[in-house]
Amino acid sequence: MKHTPAISVVMPVHNGASYIREAIDSILIQTMPDFELIIVNDGSTDESGTIARSYADRRISVIDFPVNKGCYPARNAGMRQAKGKYICVMDSDDVCKKHRLEVQYNFLENHPEVGLIGGAYQPMNVYYTIFREKDHETIKLMLMRFCYLRHPTCMARTSLIEKHNLYYDERYIYAADYDWQVKAASLFAVSNVNESVLLYRSHDQQITTSKSNEQAVFADRIRLHQLSFLGIEPTEDEQRLHLNFIKGRLWGSIDMTYQWMERLLEANRKYQYYNPPLFRDFLEATQLSITKAVNEHE
Repeated sequence: MKHTPAISVVMPVHNGASYIREAIDSILIQTMPDFELIIVNDGSTDESGTIARSYADRRISVIDFPVNKGCYPARNAGMRQAKGKYICVMDSDDVCKKHRLEVQYNFLENHPEVGLIGGAYQPMNVYYTIFREKDHETIKLMLMRFCYLRHPTCMARTSLIEKHNLYYDERYIYAADYDWQVKAASLFAVSNVNESVLLYRSHDQQITTSKSNEQAVFADRIRLHQLSFLGIEPTEDEQRLHLNFIKGRLWGSIDMTYQWMERLLEANRKYQYYNPPLFRDFLEATQLSITKAVNEHE
């Protein structure tokens, strides 16, 4: 009988020869060895594919795209091939801490109500760790602003991905991970582990750097889409007002921002999507920061 791994690690790569060996090695030395590593070679023109295939480890499989299709089509291909109970997100330029798989596997095993987790992480070449909130309701609020879970620290239940068809929406070309997290949080509990599980690398070729303007456009669409959870279909002016409000910026007048905040609160009273006390505190803190910035400017 063929062994079914506990975890499927999905790692897309496009011209990542400079970093991919370090990323692969960080998976192979994990304290939990019960995994498969699915590398999706996304039309690389460098040595990425050759490096991926150079490992004599039966846990590694490589999917080759003849042309570059993009990060999220590559992730989707890897996820659809995954056989593990859990799917672990990994980037080809990051490095996993050696206990990552064990820590996140144990968390999900002990918290069956949670479907998706992220974790704390360290930017490379620094000595501090960035922690994120664990509470599901707080995470939903933070997702109103930005892609809150550090994406390459994520691990999800394969059964829920399949049940909800929770693959990346490839129309959000540079921000599908943000949309993926928002959808997940609307369907089941999401959380974070309070241990550092990843060394995160920043460089000029990353989407967040090389496609920052395009990514911002898609991210705004996702921010606006979340208003549908409150039954709100905003006008163009309301879209501008909301996007500025949620980022702590003034658009129009202070009175308009107060009125918008009340609109959001009233909608949530009806739909109960966000925890009401937390939602009020979140919006009031946002309003206060806007008002303070305006007063200081005057």
